[in-house]
Amino acid sequence: MTLTQLSYIVAVDKYKNFGIAADSCKITQPTLSMQIQKLESELGVTLFDRSQQPIKTTKLGEALISQARVVLNEAQRFQDIINDDKGQAKGEIEIGIIPTLAPYLLPLFIKKFSDKHPLLNIKIHELQTHEILEKLKGNQLDIGLLVIPIEDEKLVSHPLFYEPFLLYTSDKNMISQKTKVQQSDLNSSDLWLLTEGHCFRDQTLAICKNRKKVSDERRNVKFESGSLETLRRMVDEENGFTLLPYLAAQGFYSSKKLKEFSNPVPTREVSLIHSTYFKRDNIKNSLMEVIQKSLPKEISQTPGKNSQVIDLPIGKN
Repeated sequence: MTLTQLSYIVAVDKYKNFGIAADSCKITQPTLSMQIQKLESELGVTLFDRSQQPIKTTKLGEALISQARVVLNEAQRFQDIINDDKGQAKGEIEIGIIPTLAPYLLPLFIKKFSDKHPLLNIKIHELQTHEILEKLKGNQLDIGLLVIPIEDEKLVSHPLFYEPFLLYTSDKNMISQKTKVQQSDLNSSDLWLLTEGHCFRDQTLAICKNRKKVSDERRNVKFESGSLETLRRMVDEENGFTLLPYLAAQGFYSSKKLKEFSNPVPTREVSLIHSTYFKRDNIKNSLMEVIQKSLPKEISQTPGKNSQVIDLPIGKN
């Protein structure tokens, strides 16, 4: 068994196709197939069901490939630790970021970070929270940028900044007459929401505590979206309101449709998360520094005395 063979089975598991896996490993398909067959023969197991298209990993194969990822990541850390000790940012880093952060935070810092580390190959994945956590613990991601506290002994969390919530309302809605809004003003029947699976949805519901189970009694359009931009446009066309994080509202902050909350201002904690195995401290610290320096001055790195952090901890295991 070799590290090279382990990298081949990980590639096949990822792409579910021997040809694509071979291309990703920069070898011919016959060579990849021969090495995987050799490994299966040595182990006395079948890793892939080749009779199906796309190729399906066997149940035992899934367990062994999961361990192969751990072995490969641990082997890579030898060089990562050496580079980190020398202050060199080389190799590859994979970052997961949630959809309610990605379009608004990435443009602020990613060019600065990549320019600072030209020898570092940076891969960005836009994923929901549960997917990022799963991939962090499975060694398929190095870093996650998330917005809720994570309580998991396998993960380490570093708070980056605290982002206020804003309310975006139709000018036909009564709440548009207010200069600032209170959480008690939020009538749940007028609320447009993200789909389930987004932590921003759960935080919105936590803020709208007076939301009723039968919530759409005053409109005959029932719609939930995976996009904050879509929700904002629905408010413009259909009345009602939605909540937006501060960074998502920067392009139209002067709009009369945008309302700040009265104190205490609902706020979300944005954190950098990694597994306990991640040892590239120089890269982590550099990323945190670049992100924090790229933020608007209105965004604080500590929770303000007039803010209410919406904590919905997950991952207690």
